[in-house]
Amino acid sequence: MFRSRTLMVLAVAALVVGCGRKDPKIYSQDGPVADGDMLVESSIGDAKTLNPPLMSESTGGDIIGLVFNGLLRYDENLKLEGCLAEKWSVSPDGKLITYRLRRGVKFQDGVEFTSADVLFTYQVFTNPKVNTPYASDYKYISRVETPDKYTVKVYYRQPFAPALSATFNMILPKHLLEGKDINTCDFGRNPVGTGPYRFVEWKTAQKIVLEANPDYWEGKPHIQRYVLRIIPDSASCFLSLLKGETDAIGAWTTESMSAEQYVRQADNDKFTSRFNKFKTDQFMYVFLGWNLENPLFQDRDVRTALTLALDRNAIIQNVTYGLAKPCTGPFVPISWAYNPDVKALPFDPEKAKVLLKQAGWTDTDGDGVLDKVINGKKTPFSFKLYTAQGSTSQARIATILQEQYKSVGIHVETVVMEWTVLLSQYVETRKYDAMVMAWQLTPDPDCYAIWHSSQTGQHQYNQIDYKNPEVDRLLVEGQTTLNQAKRQAIYRKIHQILYDDQACCFLYVPPALSALHKRFKGYHVTPLGLSGHPERWYVPKIQQLYLP
Repeated sequence: MFRSRTLMVLAVAALVVGCGRKDPKIYSQDGPVADGDMLVESSIGDAKTLNPPLMSESTGGDIIGLVFNGLLRYDENLKLEGCLAEKWSVSPDGKLITYRLRRGVKFQDGVEFTSADVLFTYQVFTNPKVNTPYASDYKYISRVETPDKYTVKVYYRQPFAPALSATFNMILPKHLLEGKDINTCDFGRNPVGTGPYRFVEWKTAQKIVLEANPDYWEGKPHIQRYVLRIIPDSASCFLSLLKGETDAIGAWTTESMSAEQYVRQADNDKFTSRFNKFKTDQFMYVFLGWNLENPLFQDRDVRTALTLALDRNAIIQNVTYGLAKPCTGPFVPISWAYNPDVKALPFDPEKAKVLLKQAGWTDTDGDGVLDKVINGKKTPFSFKLYTAQGSTSQARIATILQEQYKSVGIHVETVVMEWTVLLSQYVETRKYDAMVMAWQLTPDPDCYAIWHSSQTGQHQYNQIDYKNPEVDRLLVEGQTTLNQAKRQAIYRKIHQILYDDQACCFLYVPPALSALHKRFKGYHVTPLGLSGHPERWYVPKIQQLYLP
């Protein structure tokens, strides 16, 4: 159990002042590795589920990443390394991968992890009755064999280039889930994995609590407890940090400070004496997504006009204070799949008006809003733009969109909604017109699940209902080509086609903006953020705020 946060803060402050030292200075000192203390972080959105096959948003993914392990993982240099698998080998033809599992690993309830759990995980992700968006990652597997408790052989009908990174990265406990309905069982509220932290509590829209796994195979984590507080807007998240109610933004989560917070509010001695702040690249882009089933957005020339009418450089300056980079497609500049030859459309509202007029959109009644006869009915060019509650950046983007689209005769109504409600009731069910969203990507550029026409179901990731036969063909070719140079050429073609199609309005690639209390040690800053080994973090004993 942990003492009251307020009492402990006062006690530590009194101790430091009594010793004749200022509070911030003690946190700048190193000290021996010690167990104890707690990391409290914030998120503007709650998780939807903590059941790995059903996970479809970042908050749930952040927690799942602490509770579960995969067979392999990325190291700090984005190279694959062993996790639950000690060793692995790939046959020359790419059709057989053999994993040698780590012995002595236990699930957080004490049951040993074996090859039976890997086979069971495969069966769950390929079960057509399970509402998972990840089934396509397993579609080339013909069978999985388990010759013994610590060996797994995965046979493929044809080579699958992202197999090592995309499959078996969230291993499920067979003894807890066998025979249960994965879609409805309570595992999503009481997860059990093999990861460094085990689940303790989830109070909806309030907090998720984890504690150090004493039997973790890499050693018990030094930080005893992790709390993710759900705080509904980014301004309140930052205020909680300043008040000492939380310790970090974007440490063990994909949450980020706003650019204004990073540039202005965190740029002073009072802040930097207590917190370290970081700006790193990330595999993420922000976009304006159209529901392509909506007649308003089915014409490519209209989508092109919508991009031409939008000053994306102004958005980058006003929303991200110039910290973001322009986005021209589904791959970010740090990806080897990125196509540098794709050039962003200019801000050209006059050309946008021409394209809209050519597509039949004119202001026939003089009310300032374009209209067109669709299916025999006069239809105004008016749509609802959905954004997540609490996101300062999305609110600013929406304001700019409204003004700039108004200037070319398009009316936009903004709808702000709690994140999990927006996702489950509008995005996944396609009951939206347009949305401001972000995609968190992986280092491997395979994006079949996002762009292939077969992935438009309610629980799948092609949430804008994009369909293009050539892109479909290239996505499959990219998955089944092992040579990286050839894969790069394939994904660069995909990049060009998606931008030519204006499948969505690609806005910008944001940096990750993080803040962390200075008492935390043991992490490494990499080009992509803080190191992904939470079990190595610690707080020197004299600096700990929460004591057992």
